[in-house]
Amino acid sequence: MSLQELKEQAFKLSVSDRLALISALIQSLQTDSQTEDWKYLVTRPHPWRRQLYIKGRKLLVSTVWQDMIANKMSAEQAAENWDLPLAAIHEAINYCENNRELLKLEADEERYRLETKGISVEPTTAA
Repeated sequence: MSLQELKEQAFKLSVSDRLALISALIQSLQTDSQTEDWKYLVTRPHPWRRQLYIKGRKLLVSTVWQDMIANKMSAEQAAENWDLPLAAIHEAINYCENNRELLKLEADEERYRLETKGISVEPTTAA
């Protein structure tokens, strides 16, 4: 069965069953890096997110990483932009690069939740 077929089947499930499935998938995608002794990354309780956050902030690690990519920033520029130690940026990069599947799954879930609320996630052009 393809990933697309799995997604289509998952969308047919009830909300509670979907949440249970997503939780199980996320659990299975988590790697040993989740239990590593991170200096700058921490877990936070969330109903379905399992990715790490920047310690001391309500900031998802993927937000920093995606911002770096989108704005073509070096680690040094990101550290300055986010007012974080350079070592925190390196930890964030390492975590995100090793947990791409988890981040993708969570992004897909967030997109689905927004769309079911009628919130458009497609980019708009400025007039």
